[in-house]
Amino acid sequence: MALAIAQYLVCTQPHDGDACGECSGCSKMQKLQHPDVHFSFPVYRKDKIDRPPVSDDFITEFREFLLLQPYASDVDWFQYLDTNKQGNITAAECRAMLRKLQLRSFESRTKVMIIWYPEYLENEGNILLKMIEEPTDHTLILFVSSDLEAVLPTILSRTQIFALKRLDTATIQQALEQKGITSDKALLLARLSEGNMQKALNLMSQGEDDIVNQLSSWFEAIFSNQGLQISDWCTDMASQSKEVQKKFLEYTIQLIEHLIRYRYLGADKTLLLDRERQIIQQLQARNLHDNRLAAITKDVNESIYEIERNANTKILFHSLSLRIQKLVQPSAMAV
Repeated sequence: MALAIAQYLVCTQPHDGDACGECSGCSKMQKLQHPDVHFSFPVYRKDKIDRPPVSDDFITEFREFLLLQPYASDVDWFQYLDTNKQGNITAAECRAMLRKLQLRSFESRTKVMIIWYPEYLENEGNILLKMIEEPTDHTLILFVSSDLEAVLPTILSRTQIFALKRLDTATIQQALEQKGITSDKALLLARLSEGNMQKALNLMSQGEDDIVNQLSSWFEAIFSNQGLQISDWCTDMASQSKEVQKKFLEYTIQLIEHLIRYRYLGADKTLLLDRERQIIQQLQARNLHDNRLAAITKDVNESIYEIERNANTKILFHSLSLRIQKLVQPSAMAV
């Protein structure tokens, strides 16, 4: 959104409330090289550089990164740089921002500063307060944040907040289909992404389209009380990465939510894959009361919490399987 606003402002032929996409201003902005659009973002001190780091030290890498992953997060940025170092936006960077904003514009009437992840501005961010309160003429400062509570209150109080909604499932599904993903897989990834386009793209690149089969196998082992099959399944799941494990459990919760919609709204009002519908019909046949579904959801949520805190996942999934098995037993059906 920030990039779109910046392009609109530097466009020489805007029309219908949008940039033309063809003028010299748009062409430069599409390469992230317009002289009147500046970027500030978290960085770290490079080896053998004996001064505080600034964004200009990484601007080439940042342009490449942003063109590849326009929806990416700060975690993605540091993974792209292949570093475990702590990033921040330094006092030196704040002073560099002030110098850039005090210059005359080169080509456009408006100067734009995009500060990506202002959460990394610590107390040094107060250096910017006067500029935020009284910017130079025709200057726009855009803060792109994912966690407002982590932004300095002194900065936050001087800004106008525009909360962006998550993308709906249909929009993400359509975008994935345009990248050559089949309709069924695009729908599954769109739902798993929970409105986050970058998450959907990550899921797509990982090629993990067997999550429904994993869930089906798990439930089949639980329902049929096959201890050896449960143990093998848990061993296989424990060998996966934490992100895959968490993604699987998040999907399990989503499917339970779909079961509740299926139960109360009907099959025609619930958007499901064929395989998902089969699993839900199996669960529906067991006549699980809502309080049992709530208990399963609670156990799965707690398991996600434990995975984030480095629990032994083989033991965790085995314990979770047994708890769910107890909840779905016929003797546990009574309200």
